[in-house]
Amino acid sequence: MPISSGLNNDHIRVGIVLPEDQITTLSLAWDSELDVSGSIPGLGTLQKLDLSLKSGKIQIVAASNIFSVAELTLTCNDEVEALKTKSGIHLDPVIAGRGFHWHKQIAVDLPGELKITVENKALKVINTVAVEAYVACVATSEMGAEAPADLLAAQTIVARCWSLALAEAKHLAEGFDVCNDDCCQRYQGTSFLTDHSLQAAIDTKHEVLIYNDQVIDARYSKNCGGMVEAYETVWEGGPVPYLIPLWDAPNQRPGLAVDDPDDLWNYHDAYCSSKRFESVNLAGMLGKVDVSGSYYRWEQLLSKADLLQNLKKYTGHIWQSLEGIRIMERGASSRIKFLFLEGIDKAGQPTEQIVRSEYGIRQMFSDSFLYSSAFVIKNAATLKQDDQILLRGVGWGHGVGLCQMGALGMALTGIEYQAILNHYYPGTQLSKTTDNLAEI
Repeated sequence: MPISSGLNNDHIRVGIVLPEDQITTLSLAWDSELDVSGSIPGLGTLQKLDLSLKSGKIQIVAASNIFSVAELTLTCNDEVEALKTKSGIHLDPVIAGRGFHWHKQIAVDLPGELKITVENKALKVINTVAVEAYVACVATSEMGAEAPADLLAAQTIVARCWSLALAEAKHLAEGFDVCNDDCCQRYQGTSFLTDHSLQAAIDTKHEVLIYNDQVIDARYSKNCGGMVEAYETVWEGGPVPYLIPLWDAPNQRPGLAVDDPDDLWNYHDAYCSSKRFESVNLAGMLGKVDVSGSYYRWEQLLSKADLLQNLKKYTGHIWQSLEGIRIMERGASSRIKFLFLEGIDKAGQPTEQIVRSEYGIRQMFSDSFLYSSAFVIKNAATLKQDDQILLRGVGWGHGVGLCQMGALGMALTGIEYQAILNHYYPGTQLSKTTDNLAEI
């Protein structure tokens, strides 16, 4: 049975350091016991390389030697069974959270092959790694290694499906399949692996979800806010039968979250509700690059000046003032599909601007990136006179498919990973892939 699209092999190419990061110096190191091969002489006696960009080439400082190359390749073991915490080649620095409010520099430990080149006056690093090793690492990059085994198993399977389907394939023209960040899937190598998390990956090796004999496009986000969103609210292409609205709770309620925003705000029975994590070490169960918090409910202030600056940045339009916001359509979970900004342009004339897509709205309504587009404007009645916009919102991310916080809530109550996956992807079946064919 063929997969739906995408890789069609057992390795994946991950963009780790990208030209847009504008990184011109890198440090690479590894343990003496790690068998590292590469494209430079005398590598067997080394454990550290310092790289910098000089005259369009990679300058390498290795022990007492300095030399330049056009590209550099290093390779180490990437069999999932051989992985352990911080195994692989240590790379510093790497960007996490490009363009989001959690943007920062981190160091990562990477199995497999690293190919380092120069592009647009910056260093570029692509990690080619076995899919099974990749998804084991994704599970503890997306969520914390202290999470229950069933949550880690579910996250690993979902990451594997997402990787094999590769439905969006955003980066093929750049020479790799996926990036290492939230644009695709978070991947920080073996940095946060534990024996506990690795066992969850090994126990579910090759497991995938299928629908109509194809590996599913397994979307997921951090916190749905109480109701899982429909695929077509966020992306074009029409409904997907297993990515549908549902209450993220033991019992399905009548209606949709969008029907009553106040009722949704006061709804705390969801698996992803912050009420479920009051006595839990949440910091140990979330991904290490996340800021602390449950993200189930939030409020945020945005100045009109900042929104007008974003309007100029993303559309090129210059307005004198913002007069109103007209929300046109919401999805089932209350996430906004599109809205109109109303204002006065630089010529003093009334004008309006449509803002489309969940992503575009989150980008427009924050100085970094808004948690989600599932919000109401609390001061809508006085917005014309006010200098600020007060947003009251729910959830973090697009809300489609598996809700990571909800899956964590389910696992903490003893629900097994098979039931977790069945909850978020109704109508799908678990299967196994061997040589890119599924055995049902």
